[in-house]
Amino acid sequence: MRIEEINMIDETMKAMNRVVIGAIYIDYPVYLVHLEYKKKNDDPMYYIDWAIIHFMKKQPKLDIMSVSKIIGMDYRLVQYRVRILKEEGMVIESTDGFKISGIGESNYFNEEEDVPYVNASSDFLIDGRDLSIMPKIFYDDKGYVSFDRNSIYPRKILKGAEDLEIKQLLSRIEKMTFERKRSVGLPPESKEFCCTDAPSQGLLRMYLVFSCDQYNKCYKDVVYSSQIVELPSIREAIDKSFFNDDFKFNYGYDSFDPEHLRNKVFSFSTNGIKAILSYIFYWNEVSDDWFKYEKDSNIRPLSVILNIDNFTKSRNCRRLISCLNDGYNQYNDEDFFVRITVNTSDTSLNRLLNLDKRIESSKKTLNLSDIDSIFVEYGEDYVRKGLIMLDRLDCLEDIDNRKYIVQEERKCMKDIS
Repeated sequence: MRIEEINMIDETMKAMNRVVIGAIYIDYPVYLVHLEYKKKNDDPMYYIDWAIIHFMKKQPKLDIMSVSKIIGMDYRLVQYRVRILKEEGMVIESTDGFKISGIGESNYFNEEEDVPYVNASSDFLIDGRDLSIMPKIFYDDKGYVSFDRNSIYPRKILKGAEDLEIKQLLSRIEKMTFERKRSVGLPPESKEFCCTDAPSQGLLRMYLVFSCDQYNKCYKDVVYSSQIVELPSIREAIDKSFFNDDFKFNYGYDSFDPEHLRNKVFSFSTNGIKAILSYIFYWNEVSDDWFKYEKDSNIRPLSVILNIDNFTKSRNCRRLISCLNDGYNQYNDEDFFVRITVNTSDTSLNRLLNLDKRIESSKKTLNLSDIDSIFVEYGEDYVRKGLIMLDRLDCLEDIDNRKYIVQEERKCMKDIS
């Protein structure tokens, strides 16, 4: 999962005072339906054209300069709009001047003087699972829909524009309120909807996010574009979801078999845990008592429990120390990320970690400023062994240089003097 996606998920949950445990992609099936409909003419030039064509009606031999002064528009703009009216067939020019065509009459001289309706079209997004109209947020980001003609994702089958489901959809759109139409990107007064093309199968990428609040209450939410969205058609699947060893959400979601869904979606096997922990913490083998998997939680947070034994078996102890300082480790893959809590209550390991902090605070450039007091506090033998266990061989070299080489040089200088 990309870093910017993880950051977006973190910010979304942070705004709700929650901590993210992990997240995984959901490629959700949708249809793009190509709608054709009537809408009120919203061309900003309409009223300029209206004024020009009304002058033509009264004075067929139009004086463009006079019209431009009366309506307060540049001469060249009026000249250009006259040309457009001719090209669109609204007016016909002859030796006697301009004559309004039939289409021009209907567009600019109707009895109610209403703005005329014109033909329009757009792509409309619907849920591929139940053919419902998607929530408002998705209509702002239709460009993020990907297409796959060979998609195996389950969806209601739509064979063409004449399907009964499409006709029912068009009826629902027709009955929408002005506000609802506006919210899904349609002009408020749009009407007479039809569909002439077969709907296109698409996929929308969302995120199933696992989080908890300060009271350790667990949540599972679908997040899209920094918002939590409600999709009834996958609510049941989400309720049965927890982490999976191979983290393929759609292994369960692609099946209409509820039992298969229950068994496959996000179940986290012991071998899967061990494989991930081995990779993260550089362990050759992982013992069952090195981690804890909260099986009473439907999110099942994963915790690593460090002790002096598994600490020394890591091939990268500095990383373990960093994880302990952060309180967690983040494992990121192409399709998901998960945060694994890291903690310890081992007295021996805590003493070793305190030595590490003491050494770190004592380092000045390449030298240890108070190594003698550290020796007194921990014992020289413990410090030496501890530095090896902590992979601080550079510090051990500094200590030996100071204790043996530098002191010997000082002794020689004293003997010479």
